Amino acid sequence: MIYNLLLFLLSPLLLLYYAFRMATGKEDPVHWHERWGRYAKAGEGSPRFWVHAVSVGEVMAAKPILRELRRRHPEAFLLLTTTTRGGREVAQGIADASAVAYFPLDFPWAVTRALKAVRPDAILLMEWEIWPNFLKAAKQQGAKVIVLNGRISDKGLRRGLKARWLMESGLDCVDLFAMQSDEDTRRAGLVGAPAERTQTFGNTKFDESSTMLSIEERVKLRAELGIPEGALVWICGSTRDGKEGVPDEEVLIAEAAKRVRERFPELRLIVAPRHLERVEAVKAHLPFAVLRTQVPPILGAGGALILDTFGELGRAYAVADVAFIGGSLAPWGGQSVFQPLAQGVPALFGPNMNNQRDIAALAIAEGVAEQVADTNALAEAVCRWLALSPEKKAQNATKARGLIERNQGVSAKCLDAVEALLGR
Repeated sequence: MIYNLLLFLLSPLLLLYYAFRMATGKEDPVHWHERWGRYAKAGEGSPRFWVHAVSVGEVMAAKPILRELRRRHPEAFLLLTTTTRGGREVAQGIADASAVAYFPLDFPWAVTRALKAVRPDAILLMEWEIWPNFLKAAKQQGAKVIVLNGRISDKGLRRGLKARWLMESGLDCVDLFAMQSDEDTRRAGLVGAPAERTQTFGNTKFDESSTMLSIEERVKLRAELGIPEGALVWICGSTRDGKEGVPDEEVLIAEAAKRVRERFPELRLIVAPRHLERVEAVKAHLPFAVLRTQVPPILGAGGALILDTFGELGRAYAVADVAFIGGSLAPWGGQSVFQPLAQGVPALFGPNMNNQRDIAALAIAEGVAEQVADTNALAEAVCRWLALSPEKKAQNATKARGLIERNQGVSAKCLDAVEALLGR
């Protein structure tokens, strides 16, 4: 009752927020009706799974889940919903999904309308999406509800502790909390998840990690990116805008790159912003850079490339000698470490990695990652990793890929638990 009263009182602000996003091109007007639960009636298929992944990162974590679901249930109906526009764009490229839509706003009438259209047997929420009205309506319809790849960040823990009383009804509707780590399991209990329904399963992003590109594939990709064979490459993935007094990360990267080029003047730099709407701002910070969509990009000594395409970063890591993980110098909590490690590339990141704390700690312990305090330390670390011998780089590549492979199989384990709940 209190939750819905708050929704009602805040609805004018919510409408203004979406109106602003629509006016600035950040909202998708074509599919606006989906926010209000106006879904096309779900197609044929059984069983019926609704997988929800907020944004790009969660969609990537959902990919191996969808792949395993499709393998186990070829005739199933698999709906994949997202909250962000970027997440939806990535989701539309996942062939295993039967349909893609925006997640409905948590108004009772909107979620009820959407659930009636989909009629799911099970709802799989990636990481931590507790929407009380949606979950209560789902349980009333008879669906099983499972949180997969559960994770609670430092910020999420603070919010969860403050709003525990508000989320209690939603948490009670979840049949299983499959958490990434023991620490996430502990935090889930702190914010109200019942202990008897909470277990540690691991991180499905290990399963999402692609196979290493072959030598031939790397040579071909280097040519496509305008990088001469043998040239040293530093790639900065998922860079973010500034926050809390920290400038845009590309500003810091440009400063570090200037220092690195004093020792390695032939260095090629690749920067992939986390949000493509920032490409023009990134170009302003790196005026000497060319865009990936410029055909063909040609990178001379000291050149830089801005990766302004969707879905290419994971493969692009394969051409690098060392990677920097964005969202970690600016206090965003860090972006994915999995993709560079999957290509055998060591990862550097700043002090703000609370969203990636487990994989970051594993990679540091394995000797294939390093945490740096600031721009100067970043430049020094890049130089150290670039200066390694070919033999040492090959050893590190083997260690990085080995770390990924040793931790795979989480998706199958999660779906074993889901099928047990469904009685299959």
